[in-house]
Amino acid sequence: MPIRTQKIPKQILGFFSISVAWTSTMIIYAVYQVIKYGKTEDMEMMLFWSALFVFIGWVIFIIFPLTRLDHSRKMFQTKIFPFVTGIYAGGVYTLLIGGLFRSPEVIIMFLVWAIVIGVIFGFTYSLLISSNKLLRLVNRKPALQLLSPLSPLIFLGLFWWLLPSLFPTAVFRFMPGRIQRSIVARTLPKFRKGDRLSSLKGSLPGYFGDDDANGNWAFESDNELFNCKIEVKNDTIQKLDIRFKQ
Repeated sequence: MPIRTQKIPKQILGFFSISVAWTSTMIIYAVYQVIKYGKTEDMEMMLFWSALFVFIGWVIFIIFPLTRLDHSRKMFQTKIFPFVTGIYAGGVYTLLIGGLFRSPEVIIMFLVWAIVIGVIFGFTYSLLISSNKLLRLVNRKPALQLLSPLSPLIFLGLFWWLLPSLFPTAVFRFMPGRIQRSIVARTLPKFRKGDRLSSLKGSLPGYFGDDDANGNWAFESDNELFNCKIEVKNDTIQKLDIRFKQ
């Protein structure tokens, strides 16, 4: 670790690091679900509850020790700190979830993701505090410190608003259900009777499943944004009726 000559804004860099860790883990979790199921399942629940428990863990278990610990110790080296924080995150998760649900099954279900958050947090934080150039920049330009408390909103806007707006087909499988349905609502009106179902499926990968389009095929959906009915014969759309809800 290089000799540190700058003051460390511990809470600023710490909160930014935990935001990076949570966002990265949610992206990894979405990729895992797409590999396993073809698209995300219950992603909104995972986003909400993980964010809540990460914030609780940050307030109760991270702020104080991060403030008190001597950052010149070998423990804060990039090769060591991620392992320390990974184990610590696993312990904090077990304490919080175990105390709330008292169920070994629930603890085991998401333990690995808590550890992943801890490892990424430790790696990010140790990397940031080891850069004198970054510390000098943050200390000289206090306005940059605003990026830390705003980082969760920035990451949410980037990954769950901007990317779906720019590349809806590419990211469709990885999005939470609400965002998937909003992409569907923007995509369906672009298709008409006589269009190929295969083209529609290509625009919304995984949404219609793997049903065979040969012969008669029908699809109906009713959700908070719209209801629609699609009828297909020989891969050709015979009827596409979509009605948006106010």
